[in-house]
Amino acid sequence: MKTLVPEDIAVDTFVASSFGFFVMTLFQGIFTAPSWQTFTYLACGWALARDRHTITTYLWLTGATAVKHFSRFSVFLGCPLYDRRWPLWGTVIRRAAHFVPDDEVIRVILDDSTKKKAGRQIDGSDRYRHGAGSARQEYRTLRGLNFVLGAMPLPLKRWPGHRLSVPVGFELYLKPEQAHKLNVPYRSRCQLARDILDCAAEQLPGRHIRTVADGGYATKDDVRHLPDAVQAVGRFPISAKLYEWPPKPTQKRRGAPRKKGHLLGSPKTLAKTETSWAPHPSEAGAEVHAWCGRWHSVLPGRLIRVVVVRRDATRCPKKPGQRKPLPPVEAFFTTDLPLNTDAILSEYSDRWAVEIEIRDANAFEGLGQDQCRKRQRIIGANTCRFVMAAARTRWFLDQVERSTGVNLWRYRPWYRPKVAPSQLDVVWACREALHEAGIFPIPRFTPDLAENHEEPAHALPLAA
Repeated sequence: MKTLVPEDIAVDTFVASSFGFFVMTLFQGIFTAPSWQTFTYLACGWALARDRHTITTYLWLTGATAVKHFSRFSVFLGCPLYDRRWPLWGTVIRRAAHFVPDDEVIRVILDDSTKKKAGRQIDGSDRYRHGAGSARQEYRTLRGLNFVLGAMPLPLKRWPGHRLSVPVGFELYLKPEQAHKLNVPYRSRCQLARDILDCAAEQLPGRHIRTVADGGYATKDDVRHLPDAVQAVGRFPISAKLYEWPPKPTQKRRGAPRKKGHLLGSPKTLAKTETSWAPHPSEAGAEVHAWCGRWHSVLPGRLIRVVVVRRDATRCPKKPGQRKPLPPVEAFFTTDLPLNTDAILSEYSDRWAVEIEIRDANAFEGLGQDQCRKRQRIIGANTCRFVMAAARTRWFLDQVERSTGVNLWRYRPWYRPKVAPSQLDVVWACREALHEAGIFPIPRFTPDLAENHEEPAHALPLAA
């Protein structure tokens, strides 16, 4: 007869909770039995962790080292979980898409982030440009790891017009010399982002997908040869050239047919035109104009719509809180031709959801807090965190649909403008559910706390 230890009891209690049962049901069948046991311990530790999200913290909170040697968990992250990460993301993508109505477009927003990291012999660690500068410097470089992340905003049925984002992909970027040193093929950030997008398109056949990214991903590696059901919205370089559609030849002629028509110009030159400009839908003092043409260097043979925004630099001073004024000329493009000017600008402004997801990943999900050095284990550890975060958001939405009401003002009466839940609400809802189910960290320094002692006979009676 097997003796139950506190570690097994803690994990069994987690699996029996509403959140644990949801996680186990969601990812059932992806791992083998030994790997599934390891994943269960890591999932339980991740759910119990608060400020510090390291693998050692997960093992400490669950007492997993009493069942397996701690080195086996690092091996699991670098081998089984790393090899099965795409099936994990596929499960997340399919379940997240259920919250998007069939007649709506699924959005996949892509971006990258640098996580500060110090230490020797960390795969992928180098100096990267970091745009989130302080008040004294607009740009700075950080030594650390550079991640590429994909997010999918989910509409909230109970709060129309509001969304919660879930991660749908994660990759670690390596510079060319690092990739050569590790003997792995070099892949740019755009190629890594395209892998995430292709995974989403493969998991959701027949659904319309719209990818949104900033100007760094407006390259042929990311937007060329998109799947039929995928459209792109992004920033158009102000020096890129836009051409008319090539005219049909009036008579037969020798040589290959023309691939591009007359030059329309770049956004810099198009902004100097005088006619057909309209006021910006949401920005006073700015004007917009749209053109259709070919971007031959990136999207040859495909017609796109480009929206140019121009501002008068003398009439648009720097707004409070801005590090610098808005540029006098901006441009945005889309391959989805039915979108009008206002819709294109609105779609690109919704790209901010991935920035919120990166902020929440640093605050609540433990992005880059691992102590791993090897590339496979870094990817495996962060993938584990992100798929758990996606499962937590999905669990929260299920709980909201079943409940009668969610009072967001109860514990924050000073936050009156808050009308929809955020990731902070998701985190606290999960913690309260675990607390209600009796799931707590395994006591280490005071193991007697795990025992329920009877009240001594000489105890004084409580005051009435």
